[in-house]
Amino acid sequence: MITYGCDKNMKNKIVQSQTLQNQVYEYLHTKIINGEIPPGQRLVEEKIVEETGISRSPIREAIRRLASDGLVSVSPRGGVKVYRATSEDFNYLYECRLSLEPTAAYYAALRINQMQLIQLNKLMEEMKLAVEKRELDQLKILSSRFHHMILEASGNPYLAKVMKQLNSLITFYRNAVLNIPRRLEDGADEHRAIWRAIQNRDGESAEKLMKEHIQLDYRFYMAEYRQKKEAVYKDKLD
Repeated sequence: MITYGCDKNMKNKIVQSQTLQNQVYEYLHTKIINGEIPPGQRLVEEKIVEETGISRSPIREAIRRLASDGLVSVSPRGGVKVYRATSEDFNYLYECRLSLEPTAAYYAALRINQMQLIQLNKLMEEMKLAVEKRELDQLKILSSRFHHMILEASGNPYLAKVMKQLNSLITFYRNAVLNIPRRLEDGADEHRAIWRAIQNRDGESAEKLMKEHIQLDYRFYMAEYRQKKEAVYKDKLD
């Protein structure tokens, strides 16, 4: 039986102010990003209808949006599968992040306003607590919010537009990195260093620290990817 970690109360959570398409999109998007629907698993409309109480038409529209995000692939025969990460995809995404996010951090340090600074300070306190309590799911949410707030603080709408197109895949990979042992604490320390540079209005330091943070994410992910690939190869030999 195929299940997507069904929320039994989903049918009772229909919010009339949102479109049905948006609701089912957010429902599936969250589960894919968090790994609750694993890479390579098929999405079956009948099961989604059963779990959400939403009809097929909004579900199909939501799936089209997920495909546009790069989170699912649709075969010519109509089958839908959750995106399975490859090292090549991660390389390309890493190149984009390395070009864009340090730039955002640089300008955030120069342009962040007082309200944004207060919000970022509050977020850092929440992240500290999440690390101490080892609340990984919460930390994934806060980590994405941290990067998003820096992007907003950069004040560059064109940079924000480009990053928005990549947001789902970046979040997918960022969550995968946070699942790696040691990355929880180390990543939090790197976030705090970037935050302090932004507080000090030090654009060059913020840019440098963000670049180093992304490079470390890349090294950890690739080491983990190679290790898993070797384990699969060894299992086949055995």
